[in-house]
Amino acid sequence: MTQSIGFLGTGRIAEPMIRSLSRRFPNFTILVSTRSHEISSRVQTLNNVSASPNQYILEQCEIVFICLLADVARKVLPQLMFESAQKIISVMADISLEEISSLIAPASNPCVTIPLPFIEQGGCPLPVYPESPTLETLFGDENDVITLSSENAIPPHFAATAILSSSMKQLDVVAHWLGEHAGSQRDGERYVANLVSGYLGAMPKDGADRFKQAMQDLSTEGGLNNQLRQHITESGHYETLRNGLDELHRRLKVATG
Repeated sequence: MTQSIGFLGTGRIAEPMIRSLSRRFPNFTILVSTRSHEISSRVQTLNNVSASPNQYILEQCEIVFICLLADVARKVLPQLMFESAQKIISVMADISLEEISSLIAPASNPCVTIPLPFIEQGGCPLPVYPESPTLETLFGDENDVITLSSENAIPPHFAATAILSSSMKQLDVVAHWLGEHAGSQRDGERYVANLVSGYLGAMPKDGADRFKQAMQDLSTEGGLNNQLRQHITESGHYETLRNGLDELHRRLKVATG
């Protein structure tokens, strides 16, 4: 395993990845680009992280993460010289593997994964295509690396990440409603956060239809959960959710060809 890992692009996704790697591989050298001065300055406070020009990163690192916006990558990457043996891991949406390959030649066989900010603490699902032993080695000890069956599975996984914001909105509505009726906004949020994280934390993450099982467990006839879910179903909320995911999927499919 290489002792140097590079990051082209240093944004909101790259930073927690860098912090995770720095914590778990203290003997590795991590080189980050200076594109975002604010973030690169923060991560340079870590003992094994330093900022360097993009080309220097490519000259020093066998493993390189590309954490740029697609439009930025199209401008920046053609100006750089990659090495054929480099292992390239992209976290970019809106760009196909074929186009990424053309931008990083003579390096080849890049993979795409979808990290989220909480990867710093672990427990982050990492869908990836194609299979990446490198990603598994770097992050698989604390995160669930899910190898996808085809490139076509990448866009819907990116789309599915969009559920987080709307889920937070729903939880925020419940927490504020509880605070209004129980007298403490702070305690309302504490209760809702622990209620949901505790239930999800105890639920097996093996993909064996656990959400449906949980709904059945919570659907006692005449029960509170059953009544609220029925009310929300009748409002059309869940159909609207599916429609929104379909729109995101179409957008990403167009962008990735």
